[in-house]
Amino acid sequence: TESPLQVSYINREITGEFVERFGERFYAIENVDRMAPFFVSVVSHDNHWLFASSNGGLTAGRVSAETALFPYVTVDKIHDSATHAGCLTLMQIERNGEQTEWQPFDPSRHPNAPIRRTLYKSVAGNTLCFEECHLELGLTFRYRWRFSSQFGFVRDCELVNNDERNYTIRLLDGLRNLLPAGAPRFAQTNTSNLVDAYKWSELKSETQLGLFSLYSAITDRAEPAESLRANTVFLQGQDDATVHLTDDIVDVFRAGDTPAQRVRARGQRGCFLAISEIALDGGDARRWRMVAEIEQDQSAVSELNMRLASDTSLSDVIEQDIAEGTDALLKLLAGADALQSTAEEIVSVHHYANVLFNVLRGGTFDHHYRVQPRDFLRSITLFDCNLAAQHREWLEQLPGEMHMPE
Repeated sequence: TESPLQVSYINREITGEFVERFGERFYAIENVDRMAPFFVSVVSHDNHWLFASSNGGLTAGRVSAETALFPYVTVDKIHDSATHAGCLTLMQIERNGEQTEWQPFDPSRHPNAPIRRTLYKSVAGNTLCFEECHLELGLTFRYRWRFSSQFGFVRDCELVNNDERNYTIRLLDGLRNLLPAGAPRFAQTNTSNLVDAYKWSELKSETQLGLFSLYSAITDRAEPAESLRANTVFLQGQDDATVHLTDDIVDVFRAGDTPAQRVRARGQRGCFLAISEIALDGGDARRWRMVAEIEQDQSAVSELNMRLASDTSLSDVIEQDIAEGTDALLKLLAGADALQSTAEEIVSVHHYANVLFNVLRGGTFDHHYRVQPRDFLRSITLFDCNLAAQHREWLEQLPGEMHMPE
């Protein structure tokens, strides 16, 4: 059978190759929209998880499905969610006195539209990048998902003018269907409209910090049940943008009007949508970033708000934390013999991916053949509590670290 990477559709060949982007190695699939949507998992050195469709739909969170940032749903619904959850970008572009609307990654785009979509995934497995080029306008828009231990989920965006013409662009960009902190997975899956009724979104307009929480914990008991945590999103690189918390402003934006800003919204799905105007000269580029985190308590929100107001080096701190995370992931997998170099790059990457998913399933030893006595005692207690009790005094006197032969 013919490989799907060799299939042509309307004279646009689907190709795959290794490329260098953003200072690291990626595998790129060009004209990915000519393929049926497929499932992509993105890994982290920490407790993040992100599952995406090649069409842009996604779910993400930390630790488990109970602490999700976007609704945790099955694969088929992730494919369908591109129209109502995750990222949304709209542009109204003025050129020669005429206005053109462009919605990158629009699932309903015409098959002969003058666009080219490319999906990139880093060889390390922890970065996913979506790119769309508008061939008539000479514009390229891309965004990528990365992870930070300190700050959560980082979405970096870039709009590039590859043309010689200057453009004035009215831009709407952001995230839709953000979950509030503390939304139970069972309720979100089975009674999502009830969860919507409890949603409370708030904006700290001076720092462009969005807070997404429950008005109260979801319960049918006659008892007080406060919800004291929030999921957060903040924006960097668009100081003049106006942030909106609900998606009813999308139609207002499309009509060419300026939607009124609300700093609080209740009973509606949470959104973080930024509207701004960009003057983009030929050959120039604009970059901005959105950072989302889950389950933040009051002190964490207060500290983040103060940092956004005063810390001018925050962007560099985030970038450094992401780089350290990639290094930690590679070190972890190197301990499981994932890093190899062969004459064929695809063979090395395939081996890395095999080891990566084996580690995801079964784990690996953090310190190789060095054993912590407390872990040794905990394991014996779990499997044979009588034996652990019989030798507890001896076990508690073991040295601070042991090697396997000991």
